[in-house]
Amino acid sequence: MKVHIWMLVCYNGGDWVSPVRDDGSYKHAFINQKINEAKYYAKISGVAGVHLDYMRYGGTAHKHINAVQSITYIVKKISYADHSIKPNAIVSVAVMPEPDMMLYYYGQDIPQLSKYADALLPMVYKSAYGKNTNWIKSVTKTFVKQSNGAKIWTGIESYKSENNPVSLSYAALMKDARTAMAGGADGVVIFRIG
Repeated sequence: MKVHIWMLVCYNGGDWVSPVRDDGSYKHAFINQKINEAKYYAKISGVAGVHLDYMRYGGTAHKHINAVQSITYIVKKISYADHSIKPNAIVSVAVMPEPDMMLYYYGQDIPQLSKYADALLPMVYKSAYGKNTNWIKSVTKTFVKQSNGAKIWTGIESYKSENNPVSLSYAALMKDARTAMAGGADGVVIFRIG
């Protein structure tokens, strides 16, 4: 078993945190705090990696100057810092499953992020988007094509929906996982709500 620390980046106490000011300049104190947090986790014995969640804007990237650049910058700096501490550390990033809207809404540039992250985890939660299993394969294929080196570990949900968090059957879960792998995923991550 390998342990990866789950780290919230641009989200704190129920609120989104922009890593840039209104003029587009970076909030270096905030960014350095997050880099130091990731370094702290990388130093923990037995930790194989740091997973960056909320490494994005909450749908408002288009309203911020340098939004995309700032998200890539933070991933780059955390990746370099953690790899300097633990060369085999895995830096992974949760990304939204909306390939055509990544830059505009979330500030996530998949080809750029994949140069620095070891793995990208598109959160392909079909019930949240009212989609079926075939959508998992389609979205996974798109991320695989866009990646410039990062592994793609497709995130699937283990429950029917957020409004009905009953566990999926083994057969349904395996169908979703196999569909992600058929789309070219290097791995599958199962998200459990509650």
